[in-house]
Amino acid sequence: MKITFLGHAGVHIAAGATRLVCDPWFSAHGAFLGGWHPLPDNGDCAPLVDDATHVYVSHGHEDHLDRDVLASLPAGVPVFLPHFRRPGWRRLLRALGRGLDVQPLVDGAVVEAGQLRLRLVLSPTARHEDSALVVEDRVTGLVAVNLNDCQLDADQLRAIRAAYPRVDVALSQYSGATWFPFAYDFPVADRVAAAAQKKMNSMRRWHRAMSILQPNTAIAFAGPPMPLDPALTPFFFGPDSIFTTPSELRDWLDATDPDLSRRCHIPMPGDVLDLDGEVFVPDPDGPRLDWADLNAYVTEYAKRRAPAIEAQLAALPSPTPDLFARFAGHFGRLFVAAPSVCRGVDALVAFDITGAHGGCWLVDFRRLEVTASSDGFGDAGTRPDYRFGIDSRFLPTILSGGMSFEDFFFSFRFRASRPSIGAYNEELMSVLRFSNPADLVFYGRSLDQEQQPTSSFRLCTPLGTYDVPDRCPHNGARLGPEDYQPGDHTVVCGQHGWRFRLPSGECLNGRATLAVREVTAASEPDSVITKTS
Repeated sequence: MKITFLGHAGVHIAAGATRLVCDPWFSAHGAFLGGWHPLPDNGDCAPLVDDATHVYVSHGHEDHLDRDVLASLPAGVPVFLPHFRRPGWRRLLRALGRGLDVQPLVDGAVVEAGQLRLRLVLSPTARHEDSALVVEDRVTGLVAVNLNDCQLDADQLRAIRAAYPRVDVALSQYSGATWFPFAYDFPVADRVAAAAQKKMNSMRRWHRAMSILQPNTAIAFAGPPMPLDPALTPFFFGPDSIFTTPSELRDWLDATDPDLSRRCHIPMPGDVLDLDGEVFVPDPDGPRLDWADLNAYVTEYAKRRAPAIEAQLAALPSPTPDLFARFAGHFGRLFVAAPSVCRGVDALVAFDITGAHGGCWLVDFRRLEVTASSDGFGDAGTRPDYRFGIDSRFLPTILSGGMSFEDFFFSFRFRASRPSIGAYNEELMSVLRFSNPADLVFYGRSLDQEQQPTSSFRLCTPLGTYDVPDRCPHNGARLGPEDYQPGDHTVVCGQHGWRFRLPSGECLNGRATLAVREVTAASEPDSVITKTS
């Protein structure tokens, strides 16, 4: 088995006559309204897609599902995608299926693709649709685990390890990829501290996956993306950047886990990993970046991509005088379809729409109503809990279903405000993620299932003994005794770094509570409680 890295999360896996291409992303306009581009430029690797016998796309984000690339595939090439049950995803599969041999795979599905055997693993929660792929060479027995940026929980990773006692290579994202905190107007010191924590969480999540899977070779890939639009590039280079560079990961690994660092490669486009000979071969003609001084490279790269970015933005439909009516109708349909989900947001949200036909529009998730505001405040001067600043030229695409608000946020072409770092509102972001009424209804039902009572684990601490739910209320990731941090008496989710204080269960960096129950002799008279010192 030979793996050629195509840039970002793209890989080309060759085994015998089989050529499996995963998550190829080459469009010159990038992803998310031209906001994202592979770093470095991977254009020289695009021809490797031409000999694909099979293609795998992990999820729907544009840096993985590149419609231009898929449209260029030869007829008859099977395209494997996860079978998410959300109505909007099923519509997408039907649309893609009109020109492609789309083969949806359910969680745990095993299929043969030439010399390769593929096993799909879905992400553990409906809040974030993603998938990972286990690739096994049926002739040599070599095994590759491609996590891309799918955040499997510890139980899923352990199950993969149990099913495949020898993992030859595991590939996983190591860099942040969202707009927090730099899109917000927090004080600079708060943004810088939050960004540093975000980078650390991303590296620790990568490290946790590798520690569980124990691959012979560990690959850090799938980022960071580069925002090439000059208006966005400062987000990469600023002190509040969440984009981890290879040199930062390497320095951290050298200090914390030298053995894993020796087994880790951070590939560039064109590099090859030959698993038969356990040899990593850098592309002699490929780009080699000075990560400490990227400015000159990025400037030239941006010039090459500028025409495609400008063309995509110029093609956006213009806002019309009925923009507010369409905006109000959008949220009105969500209120009618899923009122309990919307009320769960429990917030007044201001959208400051600049440009043609804009204004300050308030979405009240408590009253389930949308109003225009002349002063940016609600009734009796009520201050909004959240604010988003958006140029009106982007709204028609969102309101017509061309992209969700969340996908738009990935473009970084907005500004935001909330009371504090810890005031994150997951319920609001879920409504903005599932912007179609049918999708929001599906999400609400899935959330009800996820929020059914779960099991707990017993935690003995100097403060007391507690029964702690074993699922994080943020995204449902598995929690366990190993997540307890005695220094500040918190339980820290390994998925996103959410911290829950004992004994209250209060979340320190989001709007959530872990339902911790103190165990006392009175509550359990037949048990013996042992405390750690």
